[in-house]
This record gives sequence, structure tokens and C-alpha cells, in this order.
Amino acid sequence: MLSSRRVPRRLSHDGDNASQHCVDVMPDLTLDLRYLKYAVLVAEAGSFRRAAERLSIAQSTISRRVQMLERQLGVSLFERSPSGAGLTPEGERFLQQAAVGARYLRDAAAEIRSVKRRTTGLIRFGILETFPAAPIIDLLGSFRNLNPTIEVKLEEGTSEENSAGVKRGLLDAAICLSESVEPDFRMRRLCKPDLFVAMSPRHTLASRPYLSWEDIRDEVFLVRSDGAGRELTIMLRRMVGAVEGMVQLSIQQVSRETLLTMIEQGFGITVTCAVSGRNISLIPFAAARPPTATMISASDNANPALPLLLKCFDTVTGARRCSTL
Repeated sequence: MLSSRRVPRRLSHDGDNASQHCVDVMPDLTLDLRYLKYAVLVAEAGSFRRAAERLSIAQSTISRRVQMLERQLGVSLFERSPSGAGLTPEGERFLQQAAVGARYLRDAAAEIRSVKRRTTGLIRFGILETFPAAPIIDLLGSFRNLNPTIEVKLEEGTSEENSAGVKRGLLDAAICLSESVEPDFRMRRLCKPDLFVAMSPRHTLASRPYLSWEDIRDEVFLVRSDGAGRELTIMLRRMVGAVEGMVQLSIQQVSRETLLTMIEQGFGITVTCAVSGRNISLIPFAAARPPTATMISASDNANPALPLLLKCFDTVTGARRCSTL
């Protein structure tokens, strides 16, 4: 399907060699693949008229383009007759080989377009130590299913740490429970999380259908000494409108797992979203001012993968957000 052109080249000026000689050059790569498509359709239909009808174009158009292809190749592809058009031996051999090459070329073009449409990259996402990460990871899982070439890396921290990470560009997006955020942040409110009082099954309040602050105000609240414990302390005081000293805190320098074991054994209670795989009673907590979980991102973040993440979060229904966070 490629033609060779001969162009003159002047050789050295030594005597009789001053005349021009023709030399072979690279094949002409400008052959339009549409012409090949028309030739294939004519061969399949057995006539130029039927091929033109299939394409809904004038017969003269398809005939002219096949003739251009034949001129470029330097051979006749079809034997034309009033009854139709049949392939010449050269035409049959050419179309057999050219069709294979055209298919590979189409596949290559489709693949490169597909790759171009896919966005690759990295999303750095901050989750909270204070509450279980499973609901957020479910949402991020939906994002990964839609964008399998984008890597997601999680970092666990407090609301304050997450907010600072987004502000400094160390995180692309994060979850926080803060009442106020930076003015240049984009916010996606993810509704108010369901809160529970976690206590030992042997506790006298463990059989209650729900608990209010008045029911537990005299209890000892176990919190960790790290950032997660400090955030829980601040959040607890804010929820119940308590001032310094009104909440009895027992600060423990332990891991989250050890703290839960202490709650199982009756050392105290705590407030959480959910706990699984533990012999702990979870009683719904009717807080006066429950916190709002919010996803934040910086408005000047230029990561091309971030808009895809925001779009994914925006498509999640409010019912799902409220029931899972």
C-alpha cells in the first residue's frame, strides 16, 4: 500500500556525470487509510454501487478514491465490468496483507487514545485517628474502582494535623472534625457521624437504649495521651458544652487496642463511632452538638487527580454519607 517516488539528484560535476539521475527514496507514507477502507468495502460488496449504498455516499466518490489508491500503488486492484467489480490477483494479495496492517494500526490508535483518557497519579489522603477509617476507605475504594491508575496513600492523624497537611500541600485531601477551617479550603460536608458510648457489658448502663450527657456526666472517660486522645477530649467538651474540669478524664499512655481492653474490663468508658470484634457495649449517644465530619482540600491544589476525587465524593448520596460515617 506504499508507493515509491523517484526524484532527481545531481551527482558530482566530473564530466559526463553532470546529468541528473533518479534514485529511490523512502516510501510515501501519506496514503489515506480511508481509501483502503473503500477498497475493502468494494471487494466485500462486489460492486462500487453496492459499496456506495452501504456508506450512503455517491458512487463517484468511492470510485474516485479507489482510483487514487490504485494510482499510488501503481497497480489495478479491481477488474471492472457492468455486472460489478472483482479483485485482480494483485488486488487480492494487497488487500489481504493491508487489512492485517490496518487492523494493527487501528488497535494501536485505540490503545493510545485509551491511555490518554486515563489519568495517572497519586492522591495523598488524611484520615482520622479518632474514629474508624472503614467508611472513608469504602468511599476511596469507589474512587479507585473508577480510577484504577491513580494510587491512593493514606496518612492517619488528628483534625489539626490533617488541616495543616492540606494547607502545606503534604495532603491532597483529608477528613477533619474541626468547627472552623481555613478560608481557602474547599469543604465537602459528610454529615454528622453516629456516636456511641463504649462501655463494659457489665456496666449498669449497658442495657439502656440510648444515653445522654446527664446519664454519663459522672463517669470516668478513658482517653489516650496522644493527639487522638486530645482531639477526643476537645470534641467531648464541645459536644456537651462542658468547661474545663467538668469531664472526668483518665489519660492513658497506651495504644488504642489496649484502651479498648481497659474499657472491656470496666476501667472507664469512652465515646466513639463504632468498635468491631470486641466484647464492648455500644449505646447510642444523644449529644447536644455532635461533630460534623468534613473532607477538606486546598483550592490552589494543582494535582490533576484531585478533581476526580472530588467528583467521586460529590456523587455519593447523602443517605450513604450519613449512614456510614
